[in-house]
Amino acid sequence: MSNQVIKVTNINGSEAILDFFENNIKVFSTKAFIGKNGITNDKREGDGKTPVGKYNLGIAFGTHDEVKFSNYIKINENLHWVDDVNSKLYNQLVDITKVRKDWNSSEHLIEYPKQYEYAIEIKTNPKNIQGKGSAIFLHCSVEKPTAGCVAIDSQYMKLLLEKLQNNAVICIEI
Repeated sequence: MSNQVIKVTNINGSEAILDFFENNIKVFSTKAFIGKNGITNDKREGDGKTPVGKYNLGIAFGTHDEVKFSNYIKINENLHWVDDVNSKLYNQLVDITKVRKDWNSSEHLIEYPKQYEYAIEIKTNPKNIQGKGSAIFLHCSVEKPTAGCVAIDSQYMKLLLEKLQNNAVICIEI
């Protein structure tokens, strides 16, 4: 069981509160944005909704050279997150110089420098089942709803990546 929990509670449409707990003690609380179409128990690709549930965290990435989180990648021109449901690489981070392109759609991470200054994958679809949602992240906010991610102020994202351990979980609730 993780001693670190990120709790995201929907408060109104695409607005939420994110609370970060360590050993059941609240470390901080902050405003968050979620999917522009709210939340769902049945995530579908492109629905603009944030999936409800308890999830592990995956790859952390961002624009900075060094971040304390152990599983961190600095984004560059070659990194894409595939969101094409017909691709064998659906819902995966790929380096386009190392794989054969079989997709028509992807999120080119470097094109979102504000959102992805600091980010971490929320493993809502760990088996990469086509159509069940891709590229769901906890990332920096640009003060507007997301396409399904959870977004908070960059100072809190930086703090999270400095504090998070590999077994931390995120709980997204109604």
